[in-house]
Amino acid sequence: MEKTEIFVQDGNRYVYATAFINAENPLGIIKATLKEYTLYKIAETELLIGKLYKTKEGNWYDMPGNTPINPLLRTMIKMAIDESEKANKIINKEML
Repeated sequence: MEKTEIFVQDGNRYVYATAFINAENPLGIIKATLKEYTLYKIAETELLIGKLYKTKEGNWYDMPGNTPINPLLRTMIKMAIDESEKANKIINKEML
């Protein structure tokens, strides 16, 4: 599992790992495939913060029943992830 490090405006460092999951309705029908971000805070040890979800269109999705993250922290982490992914796209594009 590859982890990506991000720096958030609150001055803390976090890492995330990604996976893809299917979002299903109550009948079990797959409605979307989401990118799941498992977040850890880097301190003395990695502390699990929670999970965030994003659609393939780039929209953030709140999964019902997910472990709640402080709304301000959640917003700062989402912004840092978006910036990190945007920078990686630019670097990968330049390498081609």
